[in-house]
Amino acid sequence: MADQLQEMLTKIYDEGVNKAKAEAAVILEAAQKEADQKKALATQEAEKILADAKQKAAELDKNLHSDLKMAAQQAMSALKNKVINALMIDTIDKQTTGAMQDNAFLQKLILEVLGKWSPDSSFVLTVPEAKKAELDAFFNNNVKAAFAGSLKVDYSPVMKSGLAIAPADGTYKLSFTDEDFANFFKSYLRPKAAQILFGE
Repeated sequence: MADQLQEMLTKIYDEGVNKAKAEAAVILEAAQKEADQKKALATQEAEKILADAKQKAAELDKNLHSDLKMAAQQAMSALKNKVINALMIDTIDKQTTGAMQDNAFLQKLILEVLGKWSPDSSFVLTVPEAKKAELDAFFNNNVKAAFAGSLKVDYSPVMKSGLAIAPADGTYKLSFTDEDFANFFKSYLRPKAAQILFGE
């Protein structure tokens, strides 16, 4: 009887252990399946994050290259302009300023401008006050007789060089200063200088 009892106990124990093992195997399999699913989802998420990061890095790299290229072009353009401006200042500005300081040139310019003006109309000629001593005799000897009563000469303390002419009513004014001539020449010479210096 004890043997039967022991056999029955062993059988119940074995059945319980086998049942527990089977349940444990089912639980383990479910856990493994859930772990595999989570791992697959995590891998997919990681791959998506990595792909997004690569795409953003590529876009950033492209934008950075584009910005750098634009900045380099702007810097080169600014440098070229500075070189051209330095050349223009050194040549044109110095030459025009020098010419306008020359009394003979200024007197010839005055005669040329007045030669195109009708002596029948009243007008005002403005010249630098610094040139008054040199120009008074010139006006008295060469100009006043031809333009008696129609020409008024103003000496401007503000004007540094050249001359300006305007009708007496002031409707417009023509200016012939060193700056005017320099700007006029620069507008024509700048493209040529860029072509010579930079092949543009």
